[in-house]
Amino acid sequence: MGASRPLSEPPQSPLLGDEGPPHRGIAFLSAGLRPFFLAAGFTAAFGVAWWVGFLWGRLSLPTAWPPVWWHAHEMVFGFGTAAVSGFLLTAVPQWTDSRPLSGAPLGLLFLLWVCGRIVFLVGPTPLAVSLVDLAYLPTLTATLTLPMLRGGKRKNLVFPLLLTAMWIGNLLCHLEVHASIQGHMQRGMHLGTYGLVGMIAIVSGRIVPSYTRSALQQRGEPSEIQSSASVEWAAKVALFVTFAAAVLGADARFQGATALLSAALFALRMRHWHSFQTLRDPIVWILHAGHGFLALALLCKGIADLTELFPPTSAFHAFTAGTVGTMMIGIMTRASLGHTGRPLVLRPAITLAYCLVVFGALARIFGAPLAAGLYRETLLAGGAAWAAGYAIFTWVYLPILIAPRADGRSG
Repeated sequence: MGASRPLSEPPQSPLLGDEGPPHRGIAFLSAGLRPFFLAAGFTAAFGVAWWVGFLWGRLSLPTAWPPVWWHAHEMVFGFGTAAVSGFLLTAVPQWTDSRPLSGAPLGLLFLLWVCGRIVFLVGPTPLAVSLVDLAYLPTLTATLTLPMLRGGKRKNLVFPLLLTAMWIGNLLCHLEVHASIQGHMQRGMHLGTYGLVGMIAIVSGRIVPSYTRSALQQRGEPSEIQSSASVEWAAKVALFVTFAAAVLGADARFQGATALLSAALFALRMRHWHSFQTLRDPIVWILHAGHGFLALALLCKGIADLTELFPPTSAFHAFTAGTVGTMMIGIMTRASLGHTGRPLVLRPAITLAYCLVVFGALARIFGAPLAAGLYRETLLAGGAAWAAGYAIFTWVYLPILIAPRADGRSG
């Protein structure tokens, strides 16, 4: 994943901790990906299923927040934060050759995240909800930044910066609830989402070519997988400008133009990644799909900003359900196998989960513009499929993530 060692290499790779003694504590708390990936899967499945039930008129939402705000907030700052926490808590020790967080400290950090979810349902006051929920991201950021500063890998400090941007977004969401300042919720949700997508844009450029090259070589199909340094730089700059313009409320024409430019650059980034050659390897093609959703989301945003042909909410869900949802399930399924000492072989159910998440995202993105008369039906079908995909992930990976490593090593 980092410049030196990808996060989810096959178990035989010499990763940090692979040569250590067997873990003597609770396996569930032996590595950050274990509790947080399970929490991400459960939150995605349960949260979206509950939301679909609410839209269907069969369930109520026990929260003082307006329902649509709660749904959006928990998908970004609940599900998204859990997934990126599991990833970074596993990757940063590799990048910095530092000791991974485990045991009681990991348990306390995870408990803080859990409390942030519970208070939305049972919190005594809005202020108590805000204080508990807002405490998590600064704690995570401090936990990750210290080893980065000590380890000398300063280029990865962009991740704490993006986590800080997410925290500011979360703060804006809570400020609208307390101060009723119009527009803060939308700006905060966009800032949180763009922080997640920014991390995905960086990480995908590192792991997708690496894992694709490895998969093709194992099949005896060596191909030159490469990315242009100039395209990489231009794509990231264009993405930053696009997101900054959106958060700051720049002219819609400027936002649309930068989004279209960014979409073209991220599509160009993939031109030598041999995406079609990965279709026989679901554990690889799902990562290509996640990156493809990034380019698609930027295209949808550009069209929505410049015309009335595409609803802004559909473009926003291209980032959330599409880019974040697809890339996260791809990373979590791969990393969970590699970092529990298991071969990178998927069960057929996980391939089905991939397809359900991709279908659910596409239905949510294109349901309104292409089937306006069936908008409610496509919304419910897409949400149900997306939630089902993550429910399958949670069911299949629960025994993997709570059990000791298959090879008896630590982690």
